[in-house]
Amino acid sequence: MVTQSRAPATHRFPLRRHAACVHRFALASCLGAATLVSSSYAHAEEPSQAGIFVSADGHLSLLSDIVNSTLLNPTFGWAVKGGYRPGDWGLFLQVEQDVWQPTDSSGKTVLGALSVALGGEMFFADGFLRSSVAVGSSTLLFDTVLDDAGSTGIFFDLRPTGLRWYPSDHFVINFDPLSFAIVAPVLTGIPLIQVEYRTVVGVEYRF
Repeated sequence: MVTQSRAPATHRFPLRRHAACVHRFALASCLGAATLVSSSYAHAEEPSQAGIFVSADGHLSLLSDIVNSTLLNPTFGWAVKGGYRPGDWGLFLQVEQDVWQPTDSSGKTVLGALSVALGGEMFFADGFLRSSVAVGSSTLLFDTVLDDAGSTGIFFDLRPTGLRWYPSDHFVINFDPLSFAIVAPVLTGIPLIQVEYRTVVGVEYRF
């Protein structure tokens, strides 16, 4: 059992003064990525996106908005996806685990939460930029003092601007410099809500 202190629900996740800096950094990263990719592939042949695909991602977050914890609250995890694209847009199923670093001084990691979500995506800049959003459920994987494993809440994942490289006709490398996720496996009593600013790297196979 993991000891975890939480603030009252009404003060669980207020906006922080650091949020403005994070949002400026996100905007600058996205604009810079879009400009770089657009100029680099201005004359490249547009790859076809149509068809079935599967992918695997790894994510890392050093920035969070959990109250009563340091701004640097590392989390990491993995995700697998599968979906279909009729053209420059697509739908997918996403399954991910988010591993947490507790806010106490133990230094141990915990299993975190398992999330399942449905999402949609759009492609821009001749297929070299991608935006996506996914919404679903998030389930707690470990017992805390206040909650039992199996408690289920909501999950939200927004990736405003991701870069895509095409080393072959079937393989794609994805890089999202900064994305936004809400992992909230407990919504009753004193909510357990993790707000994360992630960097995501993944590989995709297109059939």
